[in-house]
Amino acid sequence: MRASRSSTSSPTGRRAPTSRRSASRNACPIASHPGGTVVVMGEERIDPADWDATIADADGPQLVVGGPGTGKTEFLVRRATHLIDSGVATPDEVLLLSFSRRGSAGLRSRIQDSLTDTHAELDASTFHSFSFRLLETYAADALGWQQMPTLLTSLEYVLRVRALLSSGDETDWPVLFRGLLDTTTFAEEVADFMLRCSELLIGSEDLAGFNRDDWRALPSFMTRYRAETLADHRIDYGTLQASAVAALDDEATLAEVAERYRYVLVDEYQDTTLAQAALLRRLVSGGSHLTVAADPYQSIYSFRGADLENVATFPEAFAAPDGTPGARRVLTTSFRAPAEILDAAVKLTEGLELPGASGPVIPADGTGSVETYVFDQATREAEWIADEIQLLHSGGLPYRSMAVFVRSKRRFLPGLSRALERRGIPHAQPDSRLSDHPAVRAVFDCVTAATASGPESSLAVRRLLLGPLFRLPIGRLRELERDRARDPRPWADIIEQSVADGSPLANLLRAPEWAENRPAVDGFWHLWQSLPQFVHLVVDPNRSEERAAWSSFSQVLGRLYDRDRSASLCDFVRWSEEESFEAQPLLDFRDQGVDRVTVTTLHQSKGLEFDVVFIADAVDGVFPDLRSRESLIGTRHLAAHLPTAPNEYRRFRLQEETRLAYTAMTRARLRVVWTATTAGLDEGEGAPSPLLVRLAPADPGPPADDDRLPVTTGQAEAWLRRMAADPSIPEPRRLAAMHSLAAGTDWQLREPTLFAGLHPPGPDTGLAPDELLLSPSQAGLYETCPRRYAIERRLRVGADPTVYLAFGSLIHKVLELTEKNAIEDGRTHGTTAEALEQLELQWDPAPFGGRPWADAWKRRGKEALAFAYEHWPHPGATPIALEHKLTLDVDGVSWRGIADRIEAEDGHVRIVDYKTSRSRPNAEETAASLQLGFYLLAAAADPDITGHGSPDAGELWMVAMQNVKSFPVVTFDPANLGDVEQRLRDVAAGIAGERWEAAPHDRCDRCPVQLVCPAWPQGAKAYQS
Repeated sequence: MRASRSSTSSPTGRRAPTSRRSASRNACPIASHPGGTVVVMGEERIDPADWDATIADADGPQLVVGGPGTGKTEFLVRRATHLIDSGVATPDEVLLLSFSRRGSAGLRSRIQDSLTDTHAELDASTFHSFSFRLLETYAADALGWQQMPTLLTSLEYVLRVRALLSSGDETDWPVLFRGLLDTTTFAEEVADFMLRCSELLIGSEDLAGFNRDDWRALPSFMTRYRAETLADHRIDYGTLQASAVAALDDEATLAEVAERYRYVLVDEYQDTTLAQAALLRRLVSGGSHLTVAADPYQSIYSFRGADLENVATFPEAFAAPDGTPGARRVLTTSFRAPAEILDAAVKLTEGLELPGASGPVIPADGTGSVETYVFDQATREAEWIADEIQLLHSGGLPYRSMAVFVRSKRRFLPGLSRALERRGIPHAQPDSRLSDHPAVRAVFDCVTAATASGPESSLAVRRLLLGPLFRLPIGRLRELERDRARDPRPWADIIEQSVADGSPLANLLRAPEWAENRPAVDGFWHLWQSLPQFVHLVVDPNRSEERAAWSSFSQVLGRLYDRDRSASLCDFVRWSEEESFEAQPLLDFRDQGVDRVTVTTLHQSKGLEFDVVFIADAVDGVFPDLRSRESLIGTRHLAAHLPTAPNEYRRFRLQEETRLAYTAMTRARLRVVWTATTAGLDEGEGAPSPLLVRLAPADPGPPADDDRLPVTTGQAEAWLRRMAADPSIPEPRRLAAMHSLAAGTDWQLREPTLFAGLHPPGPDTGLAPDELLLSPSQAGLYETCPRRYAIERRLRVGADPTVYLAFGSLIHKVLELTEKNAIEDGRTHGTTAEALEQLELQWDPAPFGGRPWADAWKRRGKEALAFAYEHWPHPGATPIALEHKLTLDVDGVSWRGIADRIEAEDGHVRIVDYKTSRSRPNAEETAASLQLGFYLLAAAADPDITGHGSPDAGELWMVAMQNVKSFPVVTFDPANLGDVEQRLRDVAAGIAGERWEAAPHDRCDRCPVQLVCPAWPQGAKAYQS
C-alpha cells in the first residue's frame, strides 16, 4: 500500500516524511515500539526539522536512540562536523569510537568528506584501539608498567592459557576438569571465561565471591595468568580493556585524557560491554562531553559480551553530580525503510518488550516489498537468487545495491558463490578475512592436499583441480575419481600421469616438508616458485585482485615470521580455520572500485544499506540458531543480565535471533526476499524458519517463474528445451521453440547435436581395482545385489544420506563419547544422565529438518538412550575398546571394519554392534551375520583383543526399539564362522571377477538405484542406445 506524505529534506539528502508529528520535547509520550507499549520519561523526540538545533546542543552526556535508517550515524557525523567547523573543538579534541574497524573507518571518512578543512586529522577508532593507545601513553604513570605489552592474537592467547593449565597443579581443579587441563578445547573455555571476566570487570576476588565449587581454581589461575603474562610483556584483548578502565581511575591520567578529548562520540552503543561503558563513565566524570547512538533492537552481540542494559540505564548511569539524568533523544523518522519493510520487521519483534527502545518510527517515503519463497533443493535456491540478481542488474540496478545475508557462512555460501561465479557476477564479503579470499584458499588447498589424509586431502585436491590453477572440467575430474575408486593410488601418482602439467603439483604432494617444517613465508615462496600455474594467473590482466591478495598474504606471512619463526605454513592454515582468527594485511587486497554484490552473514549486515536484500538459507534449526552453547564451566553465569534458567536463556537467545532478523531486514530500501530449502523429511531437510513462516501470507512456496524471460544464452537454451518437451504447451509454441533451437547458432546457442543424449551401453568391466580392500558392509551389500553394489560402491551413485542415517550416526557418537568417559573413569559403562548430556552437546537440529521434526527425533534419541542405560546388557562386563579397527586377510584380500564396542567377561570377549532401527532383525540371519562373523574372525587375529580372552560372542544391540520390556539383543552363532569365512571368499571372488548381475528380491521396490537397474523396466531403458 502506498502512503501519501508531505516531506522535507533529510540529513542524508533524501526526502523525509513530516506529516506525523512526534511528542514535544521533555514530554512523557506513550510510545508503541516493536515490543509493545512503553512509557518513557523525560526524553526528547527529534523530527528532521529539529536536527540543526539538536546537533548544536552537544554538551553533557546524551543518548541518541533511533530505529533503523533514522540517521543515528549521520547525526554523529553532523555533530562532529559542527563541533570542528564552528570552532567549538579542534579535530584532535574530538574522539570517535565504534564497535568495529569498518564502523570507525566509515565515521572518519564521512566526517572528513563533510568538513570544511578536508585535511583535518580525526581520531576515529574501535574501543580496543583507543584502549591500546591510552595505555601506551599513560600506563607507566597510572599502572606502573615498565613498557607497553605486545597484544596477543586470539590463538596466542589460547595457547598461553593451555601452557599455564598444563604446567599447574591439577589438584587445584575439580576432578571433572583434571583430565582436560592439557587440551586445547578446555584452554579455549578458560580463555573465553577470563575474557568475559575482563569485560565485566570481575577480578580474582570478585570471582571467588561467587562461591561456586566448579570455579574454585579459576581465581588463583586468573591471578597467575595475568601476573605471568604481564611479566612477559604480553596482554590479551580483555585485560587490555579492563586495564584502560583502571588507568582512568588515576586522577591525573583522567584529567589529562578528558582535557584532550573534550567531546566523545560513540556509535553502536547497544553493542558495548560493561567495561566499555565504565570507560565512558570515567571520561564523563573527568569532564568530557559524551554522545552515544544506539538502537536496542539491533543488539545482536551478547555472545561477545554486549550488555543491552547499557542503553536502558544510560540516563541514570551518566547522571550529573546533582542527580540530573543524562539526556535521552529519540530520532523519529527513517530515511531508508519504507512502511512495508518496517512493518514486517516490527511484526517479527512483537512481544520482545526491550527497555530503552526508540518508540514508533515514521517510515521513509515510497513503497517496498517483503517476499518469502521456499525451494525443494538448496542448489535451486542458490541458482534462483543468482538469476534474480542477474535480472535486477540487467534492469539497471548496480551490484553494489544488492546483498545476500545468511546465518552461517559455511552452509549455503559456497553453493551460492559458485552460482554467482558461473554468471560472472562479482561478489565479496565486506568483512571477509584475507584468509577467506579464493586466491589464498588455493594456497591453503595446496597445503591441505599435501599434509592431510583421507577425505580432507581428497576434497582439497578436488578444489585445486577444478579451480583457476588447473581448470579441469568436472567430467574429467569424475573420471579420475572413478579411476582412483577402482585402483586406490595416491593423488600424486594420478595427477602426475593424468593431468596436464601436473608433475610439479605431484612433487609438492609427495614431499610436504615445505608446508610442515619450513617457516610459513619460506614455504609459501617454495610453493610459488614450484607451481608454474601461478604464472598464468599473474600475467592475466583480469586477475588484479588475486595478485593483490597474494601480495598481502606474503606480507602477512612476513609479519608472522617476525613474531614466530617456528610457525609453518601448515600451522597458519590450521590457525586460520578458527572463526576468531584474523590475518590483517597492511595492504588492501580488494579493489574498492569494483561493482560487486555483498555476500555475508547476518551479523555482518549491521551498518550497511542496500536497495535489495536476500535473507537466504532460512531453515528451522539454522535460523534462528537455538543450539545449546553452554560452556563446560558455565561462562554465561558470570553476567547478571543473562538468564540462568535454561528455558529463560533459550528465550533470550530466540529474542536475539529475532533482533538479528530485524536488523538484516531493515538494511533494505526497496525489497527484502526471504528464501529457504525444504526437501522433505527423508532427505534430511525440514521446515523453513519460523521467522520466514511468520512473514509469509500463506504456506510459502517457490516463486512463480513461468513468465520470467531468460537473461543469458544458457538460460534461453534451457527455457526453449523445456518448452519444446512440455506436452501441455500449445503445439505452435513448441514448434517455435524447436525452430529457435535449430537456428540457435545464429545467436550463440550450442549446436543441437551437442545436446545431452543417451550414450551407448558401456562395458561392465574395469570397476574393480587390482588390489581389493573390502569391508563386511560391502560384502553384505554384494550378497544382497551385486548390481546395486557396483552402482553404489564402485561408481559412487546412490541416494543422499537420509535422516535415519543421521539419527544412527548421532546415537553412535553419543554412545562412543559416553562410554569413552566411563572407561577413563574406570567404570564398566556410563549413565543415563551422562548420555543425555552428550546428546545435548552433539545435537544439531538441521539434519533432522528443524522443528517440529527435529524435536521428535531428539525425543526418540532421549528415549532410546534412557532405555539402553536403564537396561544395559551385561553390566558386569569390562569394556576393552570402542570404535576399534579390525583387519583380516583372507586369501590375499584385505578386509577391514570398525567394531562399535568390545568387552570382556569371565575370560571371553564379546563384539557388540549398535543398531538404531526400530525393527528387530531376523534371528536366523543375525546368527549367520557376515558383519558379526567378520568381527570375531578379525578379533581372533588381533593380539590386543585376544589378550583379554577368547573372542567367541557377537551381538547386535537394538538401542532404539520400542515397546519392549528388556534390552533387545540378537546374537551370532559362532558355529557359522566357517561359513562366514567362505562367504567372504565368494564375495571377494565375485567382485574381483566383476560379476555385477542384478539379484531381484523382496526389497527391490525401495532400491535407490531402480532407474539404472536392468531388472526393472524403467532401468532397462537406461541401457538402450
